[in-house]
Amino acid sequence: MTEDLGDPLDEHRRLVQRILSGGIPTGKDFDACRAILSGEVDDEAAFTALFMLLQGALADPFFGIDDTQKVVPILKGLARGELSARDIL
Repeated sequence: MTEDLGDPLDEHRRLVQRILSGGIPTGKDFDACRAILSGEVDDEAAFTALFMLLQGALADPFFGIDDTQKVVPILKGLARGELSARDIL
């Protein structure tokens, strides 16, 4: 019997929401990204802010290895155009 892993996009959304809620990464630049993403912004601004926030999470030493392994495919999908910021926000 196979385990239902759910929709990968839903998993991406949950992880992004945890990152958006604060904690990791920390700093003024990341707080600014969170502020941008909490309002109405165009797709390019949302992409830039989300990409920076996710990269910051990867660089944070307190970000768990399991979460790191989940963020990498999101960043790759964004970079390749397979995902948009709006898909996972």
